[in-house]
Amino acid sequence: MKRIYFSLLLLALSIAGALYQFWYVSGKSDEFTKRIEEIDEYMLKDDFASAIDASKETEDDWSETAKNIDIFLIHDYVDSISLDIAQLSACVENGNLQMYFMKSASIKKGLTSLKESEYPVIANII
Repeated sequence: MKRIYFSLLLLALSIAGALYQFWYVSGKSDEFTKRIEEIDEYMLKDDFASAIDASKETEDDWSETAKNIDIFLIHDYVDSISLDIAQLSACVENGNLQMYFMKSASIKKGLTSLKESEYPVIANII
């Protein structure tokens, strides 16, 4: 009987860990998507000073968040987003709108992909 209880405990811990991972990655994905959209608005308004500040803050915060997300996910996805966010800051500083919006779209697509990779669907399980 002890084995059954221990097995149920391990199952409960596994489910709790999976739910936490889903909640964390989904929440961070949404948070950074909103932050990128905020920078988009600054760029459209030609408020480069605010855009630079927001992009630097986003880049710093992503560096910390990426360390935690790397625990749960494949590093290549997170590294790709990290590189794009770093390049985004350079585009803001240079005032290159075309390149900025290309990187912005790439980051938002990457964040959406991260979030979708956590959904409990057959394609993600296999």
